[in-house]
Amino acid sequence: MGASAETEIFLATLAKFDPENGTIVLRRMGKPDMNATLHKKPRLWLGKQPADVEQFRQMEGKQVMVRVSVGTQVRPVVREMADPDTWKWLEKVRRGVVKGTLVGVEDNYLLIELPDKTRFAYKFTPKTRFERDGKPATIEDFAVGETLYIAPRLLSNLDTMLLSVSNTEKDANIGRERALPSIQGTIQSIDRQKRVLKVLTRAGDLREIRYDENTEFTFKGKPVKVEQIKPPARATIHRTRDESGSDYARKVTIQPNP
Repeated sequence: MGASAETEIFLATLAKFDPENGTIVLRRMGKPDMNATLHKKPRLWLGKQPADVEQFRQMEGKQVMVRVSVGTQVRPVVREMADPDTWKWLEKVRRGVVKGTLVGVEDNYLLIELPDKTRFAYKFTPKTRFERDGKPATIEDFAVGETLYIAPRLLSNLDTMLLSVSNTEKDANIGRERALPSIQGTIQSIDRQKRVLKVLTRAGDLREIRYDENTEFTFKGKPVKVEQIKPPARATIHRTRDESGSDYARKVTIQPNP
C-alpha cells in the first residue's frame, strides 16, 4: 500500500459488531457507514474499565467513541472503542498530571486508584523519571497506599507510559516538562563565554541550556543576536539533544514582556 496510516477519532453508532467475521459497521451523522475490522490487539473500554470483545457486544446499536486507523489496509481498522463517558475519563487519565493512590506494581505497570475510585494501569520504563521530595528515586521508594502525582503519555501502541512519578505535584510537572520538545519560561541570565542560558521554566525548574552558533534566536518573527537579549526575558526554547545526550537550544523565541 505504501500510504501511511492516519488516525481518526469520532463518535458513531455501533450499527454492527461481529469481529469474528470481520464486520464492524460504524454509522455517523451525515456520512456514509464505515465498514471496518477490529485490530488484533484492540483496546476496548466499558464503564471506565478494560473490556473484552464478548463484553463489548452490549454496545451494539449504541453510541461509541472510536479510534480508527485509515489508509493502511483495504478497510479501516478499529484500534480503540469506548462508551462516551469512559472516553472522557480516558482523556483525563492519559494526559497532564494525574493525582492518585498507588495500589500495586505488576510487570512494569503501576496500578493507580484515581480520586473517583476508578483504577488505571500505567506502564513505566527505564525512561520514566521517579522523584521523591525533589530527589531522584526508584519505584522501590514508593509504598502502596501512598498518594502520587504522575505525568502520563499515550504511546502509538496505545499503552500509557509514565514520563514522571513523584510524591509532589511540582516534581511531576517538572518531569513532564523535561520530556517535552519545547519549554516556556524566563531566561534569567546568559553566560556568553560558556554559551549557556539559565532558564526558570513555567513548571518551576531551573535549567541550564546550552546554545551555539547554529541556535536561531528570534523576536517578533525576526532574527536577533544573543547580545540583544536583556534578561529577564520570557522565551520559548525548542530543544534537541546533542551526541552526549545533553539539552541544547535549537531555536529560542523571545516573547515581548507583558
